Amino acid sequence: MKAYGIDLRERIVRFVTAGGSKVEAAKRFGVARKTVYNYLTLIQAGALAPKESWGSWKKFDPAKVRVYVAKHPDATLWEIGRAFHGTDVGALSALRLLGITLKKTRKIPGKK
Repeated sequence: MKAYGIDLRERIVRFVTAGGSKVEAAKRFGVARKTVYNYLTLIQAGALAPKESWGSWKKFDPAKVRVYVAKHPDATLWEIGRAFHGTDVGALSALRLLGITLKKTRKIPGKK
């Protein structure tokens, strides 16, 4: 989810400091009440700007995932997750973000 811009944040804070209610500000600007409260807390701390980073790839580096999938086209989500010390769900999320689709099933030893 993208952060609201600094201009909207400033308008919300100006509205409340000019005497408007927090609930009315939330309704008028289309944000949650908690967001209004958060902005007022941030303005007291002196930093209303959004965070610089909204997450990272953590274990699944995009370049390394692409290389791994190119070298191991038959790898399952489970195998990809283990290769990056993550989970199959993490591997699925990384592949979806990269636009890579795989249709594999894990082979169970002893079964045909």
